[in-house]
Amino acid sequence: MSGISLHGLLNTGLLGVYTHKIAMNVVGHNMSNVNTEGYSRQRAVIVTTPPLGIPTLAQPSIPLQMGTGSKVADIKRVRDAFLDVQYRNTNNRKNYWDNIYGNMHYIEQLFGEPGENGIRVLFDNFWSAMEELKSDPNNEAAKGQIVARADELGNTMKDLDYRLDQLQDDINNEIATRVNEMNNYLKRVADLNNKIRSVEISGSTPNDLLDERDRVIDQLSNLTNIKVTQMPSGEISLGLGDRTILHGGVYEELYAEMIPGKGETYGIFSNNSQVEFADGKMKALFELRDEIIPKYRGKLDEFAVNLVDTVNLIHKEGWDKTGTITGSSFFKSIEAVKSGEDARFFRVAGFKDLFTNPIKYFYSKNTFTSDPSKDPSTNIKENDLYLIDSNSNSNSNSNTITNSTAGNLSSIGLSGEYENGKFYIESDGDVNKTIYDVDGSYLSKMGLNTSSVQAIKINKEGLKSGDISFEVGGTNISINSIDGTDLNSFANSINNSSGNYYIGAIVKGDNVYIVATDKVAEKSMQNLVIKDDKGVLSNGEKVSVDVLDTSNPTLNNFIKDKNGDPVNGTESIEINGIKIEFDTRTDSLKDLAEKINKSNTGVTAFITPHGKFVLRAGASLNFDLKNSKISGKDNIFQSLGLIDKTPITENEMTLVSTDSKWEDINNMFNKADILRLDNEIGLVNRMEVTDGLKDNPSNLSVDLGILTNSNKYVPVGPKNVSVWDVLSGIKDLAVLNDGKDGFSGFLANTIAEMGIEGETAEKMKGNAEALHSQIDGERDRVQGVSIDEEVSNMIKYQKAFNASARFITAIDQMMEKIVNSLGTVGR
Repeated sequence: MSGISLHGLLNTGLLGVYTHKIAMNVVGHNMSNVNTEGYSRQRAVIVTTPPLGIPTLAQPSIPLQMGTGSKVADIKRVRDAFLDVQYRNTNNRKNYWDNIYGNMHYIEQLFGEPGENGIRVLFDNFWSAMEELKSDPNNEAAKGQIVARADELGNTMKDLDYRLDQLQDDINNEIATRVNEMNNYLKRVADLNNKIRSVEISGSTPNDLLDERDRVIDQLSNLTNIKVTQMPSGEISLGLGDRTILHGGVYEELYAEMIPGKGETYGIFSNNSQVEFADGKMKALFELRDEIIPKYRGKLDEFAVNLVDTVNLIHKEGWDKTGTITGSSFFKSIEAVKSGEDARFFRVAGFKDLFTNPIKYFYSKNTFTSDPSKDPSTNIKENDLYLIDSNSNSNSNSNTITNSTAGNLSSIGLSGEYENGKFYIESDGDVNKTIYDVDGSYLSKMGLNTSSVQAIKINKEGLKSGDISFEVGGTNISINSIDGTDLNSFANSINNSSGNYYIGAIVKGDNVYIVATDKVAEKSMQNLVIKDDKGVLSNGEKVSVDVLDTSNPTLNNFIKDKNGDPVNGTESIEINGIKIEFDTRTDSLKDLAEKINKSNTGVTAFITPHGKFVLRAGASLNFDLKNSKISGKDNIFQSLGLIDKTPITENEMTLVSTDSKWEDINNMFNKADILRLDNEIGLVNRMEVTDGLKDNPSNLSVDLGILTNSNKYVPVGPKNVSVWDVLSGIKDLAVLNDGKDGFSGFLANTIAEMGIEGETAEKMKGNAEALHSQIDGERDRVQGVSIDEEVSNMIKYQKAFNASARFITAIDQMMEKIVNSLGTVGR
């Protein structure tokens, strides 16, 4: 019956006092750590002490379970492990996007877009200088502007690359310095693991040590993604990627070492293996250093090397204003300075000026249901064509005008063939001669390529006799004693004048047309400076007439079989497994180049003004044709001037492949012009105008010349700025981004991509911060200390303490009664 003794009751009250004193201590600890970072509120786990079985007088065989009081079984942290995992995951993402956004914003500022000093503005200024020279060919200041604007563009791009390179170096150094920080965290966690294990062995719960370990892990999650695994001993292991870097009190120290073959680029290693980071600040740093910044530096390189090479290829084909200097470069060479197999095979340019080939074949773009030369519905018999051969009489240098009377093509040396809805035309000589359709009713109706040029039309009532002179290419030409008595006499006086092979006269009905020959740039009268003191041409009207355009001839003019005969039909080449088909009878060199550029193979094609066929490697091939495979029939590559092979077999061959060595390449392209690049980033730093042009801009190439009937290019003169006509047109030439963009579009797309990437980073940063804040708030709600709640608990435990103390007092009074009064008979 001792279980219900007063001494037992006294013990129950004492346990209540002791239990709630401990609970009060926990409340006080919570309240004093209300502002401690990482602190988890604690609560006393109060449980009942083991009951006693006590028999009673009424039921001596069935004991009652009598409670003996309470005790504090443990002091637990209030913490949600799932929220900890979510917090660290969102912390990874937040820090990743925060670093990506901050650096992308800085890169955008470097590019200066949008702004007055942005790279696009400087590029547009360069092109504006070209337009100024085109409008005033004699303006030497405009030439200086071209050189200055190109130099300014190059210097700005080099400065931009330098700043990106510096940013890359800074990030690389930060990667190395972050290793010490991570090692300190790992060391601290390992030390805490040891301490926690010791406490756990003693049967206690090391709450404050657990809080400190969680706080360190939270800080580590700023840098990288980690996987926490709880161990039975109370210790944890930490996983990074696919490896465990900490287990209990042992951890693998991380260290920064330069990655073999990548210069001074640091990697993070552990136990001789490189560590990969999947999230957090470290992931952002590696991505910025190895992907994002190199991408934009690569875009600068891609723009620079293509611009330098394209401008140089065109500039080399022109003459300076004196017509004596040709073959000079505008930019300095970007040829690789390092020897060996490591160099990249960027470009090959054919050794043939293909447009000097005699042009004999062309075709109608229209589709016909029957032979248009025999179909009355075409009305071609009502129309005349006129051929002007400025070299037919070499003794007098006069013109021969041949009329295709009533549409008779054979009278001007042409023949037509109808096949499968197409009309093909062949010349018995070549059509570098000039064929006019003065009333524009035949060539365009037949679907032939034409260009509209300026002529002077004089009605028979407006004819005058006299002399005229004109200037072309710095040469003065005079035509004397023009007979204005009738149309034919007037025309004959011009066509048969000794020394005249620049203009011709065509009689058509009651009018005579004064037209330019192929000796004049663009075959246009507006490119002649005419001096007409006697007013012979004063009654003339400036009109536009059609001339057969042979500037984009079909491929059968160039591609020959092994016997040297034209190849007519469908042919193909294969680039990186993609078959590119073309019809030699209907596709031109430019069509072939466009098909290659649109094939998305990483190889792009370009045709120079004089007809050199150029192949380049794009960024997806790392600017190296050795990363591609190009194959086709040997006669095709021979005809395009890429190789010089004997004998021609018309068999399939591989032009270049991933197995090609520099010895193979040099042998294959022994006559072609190849351009090698150093295998490194920062090629934009080689973009610089030649010293000769900086010192004397008047040496600029300006004149591409014209093609004579002897199939040679000759200079026209200082007023012909065709070099810059062509160069101003390459602004939108699709040779960048694997043939998808021109220079202007490439810059615009790069800036747009940068803006989108920065905007995406900003949005993702905002989303990550919002989610992280939400998780952090929820975690703080669970584990954080609430003063109101703690005060409430304090009052609750205080009252319980007081009640237990009052209970002891009551027992004490009962014991006193028993001792002092129980059993005493009244006195």
